[in-house]
Amino acid sequence: MTKPILITAGVVSVVFLGVLIDHQSKSTAVRPVAPRSQSAISAPGWVEGASLEIELRPQLAGRIATVHVHEGQIVEQGDVLLSLDDQEHRQQVALAEANVALAEARRDRLVNGARSHERAEAAALLRAKLAELERARLAWNRIRELHEADAVSQQEADNQRTLVAALEAEVDAAQQRHELLEAHARPDELAMAEARIGAARAQRELARVQHERTQLRAPCRGRILDVAVKPGELTGPDAEEPTIIMVNTDKLRVRAFVEELDAPRVELGLPARITADGLPNHVYRGHVTQLSPRMDRKTLQTGYPDELFDTKTREVWIDLDEPGSLVVGLRVDTVIDAPIQQAADSSNEGSSQPLPSPASGRGVGGEG
Repeated sequence: MTKPILITAGVVSVVFLGVLIDHQSKSTAVRPVAPRSQSAISAPGWVEGASLEIELRPQLAGRIATVHVHEGQIVEQGDVLLSLDDQEHRQQVALAEANVALAEARRDRLVNGARSHERAEAAALLRAKLAELERARLAWNRIRELHEADAVSQQEADNQRTLVAALEAEVDAAQQRHELLEAHARPDELAMAEARIGAARAQRELARVQHERTQLRAPCRGRILDVAVKPGELTGPDAEEPTIIMVNTDKLRVRAFVEELDAPRVELGLPARITADGLPNHVYRGHVTQLSPRMDRKTLQTGYPDELFDTKTREVWIDLDEPGSLVVGLRVDTVIDAPIQQAADSSNEGSSQPLPSPASGRGVGGEG
C-alpha cells in the first residue's frame, strides 16, 4: 500500500517540476542595467615608426660593390646605402657626353661658317679659274678667226671651244663653293643641328639616370633595421628578399589593436598611456591620431588566460609625446582613456530584451 502511494507522489512531483520549468523557460529573463561602462580601454600593440618597415631593393640588377651601412645606423634622406658595380654605366655616361660635345661642335661649325683660310682658298681658286677661262676665251677667239680663214683644222677649233665650256663650268663650281663658305647657316640647318643636340643631351641624361640607379639611396631619414646582403652578391629589383630594411624614425608611434566591444568608443584625440614589460617603471603618454575604418581579424595575441582568439580588432594609432627608450617592434600595452558612456538608454529600463554585459577593463570581446 505504501509503495503505490510513493510512486504516485513521485510522478506528481515530476509533473509539477516539469510544469514549473516550462513556465520559467517561457518567461523572459531581464538583466539588470549596468549604470556605466568602464572608461579605460586596454589593448595590446607594438611600437612602429612614422611609416611601416620600408623594404629596399636596387632598381637595376647587378653585383654589389659596396655596402655603406650597418644595422641600427641612423641615415638621412638621400644617403647612399648600397652601390652596385657601375663600370659599364660610367662608360655609357662618357659616351653620351662625347656625343653631346660632337653635336654642339657641329652646330657651332654651322653657325661660325668656314675658317678664314678656307674662305681665302676658295676665293683664290675662283680667281684662278676665272683667269684660265679668260685665257681660253682669248685663244678661242683667235682660233675661230683662223678657222674661218681655213688656217686651222676643225679638230683644233673644237678642242678650244670645249675647253672654254669646261672652264666655264669649273668657274661656276668655284663660284658656288666660294659663296657657300661665305654664306650664313640657313634656319632649317640650324633647326636640324639643335635637334641633334637635344637628342644627344637626352641620351646623356638617360645614361646618368641609369648610372644613378646603381646606388641605392635612403628614401627618408630613418634607422637601418636589417642588411641582408654582402659585397660580391648579385641582387636586383626582382630579388626575393629585400637587400635593406629601414624605418622612418622621425617620430615613433604605437599601433594598438582594440577589440570589438571597445572599438566604437575610441575617438581621435583621446589620451593614452603605454607601458612595456621590459620597462616596468616607465609610463609613456600619447594621443590617438588615426583610426582604422574597419574591423579585421585579430593578429596580435596578449596571452591572457581569458583571451578570446576568434574576435576581431580595430587598429588604432597613437602618437607618442616622448618615445624615450622605446624601440621599433617592441610589444607594449596601451590604455586609452575613453569618455564614460551610459551602457544603455534609460528608455530601455524594464525592457524584456537582454542587454550586453559591460566591457571588461581589458576589452575582451565576443566571438567574431
